[in-house]
Amino acid sequence: MDELERIKQMTPEEQQAYLEQLQACEHDCSTCTAECNSRVAKPAKVVLVVTGGKGGTGKSVVSVLLAKAIQRQGATAAILDADIAGATIPALLGMREPVLGDMPELAPVPSDAGIGVVSMGIITEDAAEPVLWPGKDMAKLAVWLLKDTHWPEGLDVLIIDMPSGAGDIPLEYYTTMPLDYALAVAEPGETGSGPLRRAINLADMLRVPVMGIVENLAADDGLAVASSCETIPVVATLRYDPALRRLASEGRLGDYETDSLDYLARAVLELRD
Repeated sequence: MDELERIKQMTPEEQQAYLEQLQACEHDCSTCTAECNSRVAKPAKVVLVVTGGKGGTGKSVVSVLLAKAIQRQGATAAILDADIAGATIPALLGMREPVLGDMPELAPVPSDAGIGVVSMGIITEDAAEPVLWPGKDMAKLAVWLLKDTHWPEGLDVLIIDMPSGAGDIPLEYYTTMPLDYALAVAEPGETGSGPLRRAINLADMLRVPVMGIVENLAADDGLAVASSCETIPVVATLRYDPALRRLASEGRLGDYETDSLDYLARAVLELRD
């Protein structure tokens, strides 16, 4: 049975016990073989997951623009592209050549925009080759990318561009990785949808606080979030802009300038340990 379905079928008491077990290890780590987030060194002062209910809402675009906004605040940011089967961060930043063979160790690769990136899109020889692995195998690979990467010392923010929905990779990250917060991305007409609500509920269920929703591709009138997500605030709005779409398709998203995420960047940096 899928792990998420198993959790859903638990009684409230069983869910509480399960979550407490995930969050607090009482074993001797020298002999314990359980996977838990205490085993993974935290890679940055703030580890932020960017999630969403469905594909095409612009999670990767938001991840890049937020990283740029953080850099404008004088801080450091890197992006982990956790979407193994649909990595898009390298293409948005014009990073098209594989680099693994040239690297002594797995580490973020700097883009022209100055953002360090870890992604299967620049590790595999052919980024267009389909990934035909079972979901749980892809989840283990996504976890390996985080655990085995040599992250820069003192990194302020690691942004994890998560696959959409509530599948194996998000579940594996939420239950085994040291995550601080989640950020949901949605289009105006999608903000109240069931898929988005499920993605938010998954993070919430596994005790990763959702700091807000970024409304992407908003019209000039700035559509507000629908009632089913009214408890989650909209923390930033990106207006529809043909220039953004063009630069993203050309692999030059790093050249796009906007202050729409500056407030959010400052709020994220205030969360530093």
